[in-house]
Amino acid sequence: MTDGFKRGWAFVFLLAAILLLPSFQSATAASVSSCNVTTCWAETSPPAYGTLGPYSSFAVPYANGVNANMTGIVFMVVHNSLGQTVEISTSVLQLAPNANGTAIEIVFGLASGMYSATFFVVTFSGVAVSETTTASFTFTCSECAQ
Repeated sequence: MTDGFKRGWAFVFLLAAILLLPSFQSATAASVSSCNVTTCWAETSPPAYGTLGPYSSFAVPYANGVNANMTGIVFMVVHNSLGQTVEISTSVLQLAPNANGTAIEIVFGLASGMYSATFFVVTFSGVAVSETTTASFTFTCSECAQ
């Protein structure tokens, strides 16, 4: 067999796999509109600040209160002591109906100091599906000049 022939079949198999794999559908408009920010996604416990490998991070656990698969964009907006936004981090979390999952938000590029992080979830169309919560934390920059 020639390389071109092998690549052609590889492409056919890849395309078939993509088309045959079940997709994780977002919640329907009706299911999102029937919930409010307190019933769509709720934090199951406060955001937990810690390390993930070499990075500082927050683990933010959510429960999907919608009776449909739902994908959310979890935002973390970090403010310094002056209230200025100094970082925005996002992650995507897919939850089955009434399932729980944890979003991981990475904290990076900050100078050592005290900060507050605000967390919330929106759909891909920008609909808010969670309440906003805030957590304070102290970041220590290991790469900054001391």
